[in-house]
Amino acid sequence: MSSSAAALETPAKAPAFDLRRHADAVFDQVSPYEGDGFRNHCRRLFHFASMLMAQRGAQMDPDVAYTVAMWHDLGIVSEQDEGHNYLRRSLALFERETQGVDLGETNAETIRECLLYNHRLLSVPGLGVAADCFRKAVQIEHTRGVLRFGLSKTAVKARFDEFPRENFDRVLVDFTWRTLKREPLTLVNGVFF
Repeated sequence: MSSSAAALETPAKAPAFDLRRHADAVFDQVSPYEGDGFRNHCRRLFHFASMLMAQRGAQMDPDVAYTVAMWHDLGIVSEQDEGHNYLRRSLALFERETQGVDLGETNAETIRECLLYNHRLLSVPGLGVAADCFRKAVQIEHTRGVLRFGLSKTAVKARFDEFPRENFDRVLVDFTWRTLKREPLTLVNGVFF
């Protein structure tokens, strides 16, 4: 049998699913904002959460962590996903968009915790280490690096320099307006409790 005939009989391997590319594509489809402020916010969050997980010895597939970070706020603006608050809609979006996708060793409960508790200001009893790292990463982000939870000031500043805020303050104003208009109790039941 010739090598060309053997090649025809051997099925080609399907390319691996690129979860990060998919995360970026979904972000582009769902986000209504121009500019890079919102995108950079999500990218900074990914880096801060990753640094905190490394510091605390927590394991999470980096592509899954990137996807969680990129989609953690999309429930605020998603018109397709349902849930009684934006945190639940972000989880619904994640579940819909990753249905059938191999998420490696990352357990579904960890992803659920990361998406439902990332905006909690107060610690959450029993919260997994990875989810607590995401929660603290959001605080680093929203305090513009004043809170660092043991990360170096230089490392945190480097992420803010690499991914500048740009128009993110305008995005935050819109987030607040949408939340106050649609689900004001989320500011209490989601952020504080």
